Amino acid sequence: MTRARTVTTQAMRYGIVGAIVVACDYLVFSAILLAAPAVYLAANLGGKVAGALLGFFLHRHFTFSWEQRHGARRQFVSYCAVLLGNIALSTALLWLLVEQVQANAFVARIATDAVVIVVAFLLSRLWVYRAA
Repeated sequence: MTRARTVTTQAMRYGIVGAIVVACDYLVFSAILLAAPAVYLAANLGGKVAGALLGFFLHRHFTFSWEQRHGARRQFVSYCAVLLGNIALSTALLWLLVEQVQANAFVARIATDAVVIVVAFLLSRLWVYRAA
């Protein structure tokens, strides 16, 4: 197994790309939320989609840059499936924290992302960008 395939190296690369993606995601989320505070779930969706579009490209070419088992088209479909699962998980957790716990939407989103990021890394490594 080459160094590029080690979990530690990938986790570090994932962290770098993830920081860029989360920043994009959170900026879009914040902009929508500041403009319309009542639509925090729509803001969540907007942020997740914006971050995901950037994330697919960066993860394919940097985080998981080894020779990959599947082509870009199949990876994109798999990535979208992971994204839909992440959006569902993120939306459910965000709703729970805001509506049931009465947490601030900005703070709740950060807590939600902590869970979603770990799930996304594992699914990306084991399924979307699987080594050849």
